[in-house]
Amino acid sequence: MENGKNLNEKVNSNYYLSASTIPKGSVFIPFPDKPDSILLLYASLLFLEGDGLILDVCSGDMSGAIISKGLELVIDRRLAIIENDTLIRGNVIPCRHANGRDWWLLSFKRNTKKYHRILIDPDGFHPLEIGEVSLPVINGANTACFSPDGTRFAVYNTISQTVGSYLDIFDFDRCTGTLSNQIQIHGERGFGGLAFSPNSRYLYHNKQTLAHQYDLWAADILQSRQVVAIYDGFQDPFSTTLYMLQLAPDGKIYGSATNGTRYLHVIHNPDEAGTDCQYQQHGIQLLKYNDFSLPNFPHYRLGPLDGSPCDTLGLDNIPKAWYRYEQDTLDPLAVEFRDLSYYEPATWSWDFGDGSPVGHVRHPQHQYAQPGAYQVCLTVSNQYGTDTHCKTLYLGVTAQDNPVLQAQVLVWPNPFRERFAVALSANLRSPTLRLYDAAGRRVLEQRLELGVNEIEAAGLPAGLYVWEVTAGGERVKSGKCVKLAE
Repeated sequence: MENGKNLNEKVNSNYYLSASTIPKGSVFIPFPDKPDSILLLYASLLFLEGDGLILDVCSGDMSGAIISKGLELVIDRRLAIIENDTLIRGNVIPCRHANGRDWWLLSFKRNTKKYHRILIDPDGFHPLEIGEVSLPVINGANTACFSPDGTRFAVYNTISQTVGSYLDIFDFDRCTGTLSNQIQIHGERGFGGLAFSPNSRYLYHNKQTLAHQYDLWAADILQSRQVVAIYDGFQDPFSTTLYMLQLAPDGKIYGSATNGTRYLHVIHNPDEAGTDCQYQQHGIQLLKYNDFSLPNFPHYRLGPLDGSPCDTLGLDNIPKAWYRYEQDTLDPLAVEFRDLSYYEPATWSWDFGDGSPVGHVRHPQHQYAQPGAYQVCLTVSNQYGTDTHCKTLYLGVTAQDNPVLQAQVLVWPNPFRERFAVALSANLRSPTLRLYDAAGRRVLEQRLELGVNEIEAAGLPAGLYVWEVTAGGERVKSGKCVKLAE
């Protein structure tokens, strides 16, 4: 974008950069009360004297840039947030202030008990008094995150075989931007990632070959730890061991690997205890190889802390209704609904569209009696307001008559040369791609997976082809594509 070249001048472009080098090193957030602008926050890299290992890298500065909301212009660049310090590397992770408008940004001073507190408001960046916790936070290969409700902060660092690793869990005060009640868990070395469940009860910790779940509501958090996944040895061609984690807007947690692979791990039900969370390794195939990383998303939909001393702007948590659903792969009339509403809904009301009684469970399961199209509406309410969201579900009808399912199958590019891709965003039963030439002869057949599937077609001659995607023996979608000469 205009004025965006060489924005982060304190990153050595000759150094091999990846998510393991500068984890969560930048993030976009709304500029408080500036509807035409957004803020880019980013960290530098500082290479300390030593033997050149990644573990000798930290951040020396944090900076900001003001960008037009259309992302076409960097309005102001290299605004100083923290200067000339030694900070734990990367982890630019803001959290909403309790007033529902402003933001907090924390950064630990490397290998100390001290941390910077930055308030971001309509007037810009404001460094506040340095905070201090009980035990030093040791810099290493690290990651950090806030809980969705803003009450917890966790940071993980792995250092060396001799030093091991440290997981630090804190309470966070959204009014003051301060940390307290530190819990430090010392363990063996292992690259890893962190993510909180949508309900903020569980903390998930990937540690290379193991994935742990901690119950933050337990009297003894350490004793609540459960193993929810053990690396299964899958390779692509490198090991898809367990690394970074990120809670997504669909209520699932996605994980990367400690190598460049084409797969992401998925925690399907992170609000459930133990293995009921359904941790699926290499559950989504990507079109291209991913080098360690995941997007860095703060909890944008965190509103004001109603009734707190910092609830001073008159903003209310007016609920917004949203949900997703999944059909049983063996019984398409059995549907599981997952509420994704935000801004603190207190009650849920489900109209399943088939004349059955209204449901009030937050995450209901419903069995439909017969195939058809059903409009399902979720209404959520709290003391400040009500909102309704409706979707049409096509259940048990032929795939050709299901526009929702049709939209979840994408094939591109067209035309193509050596390969093309098939993306499935629906969990189909035994999905398969078949490709036919102009004479109707089947020239290619490939089993598909949820996510993006790369189809190699370099050996086929140029010309017109017909493709079809089937599931459970039924055609879901079909079309034409053109292969160009290589």
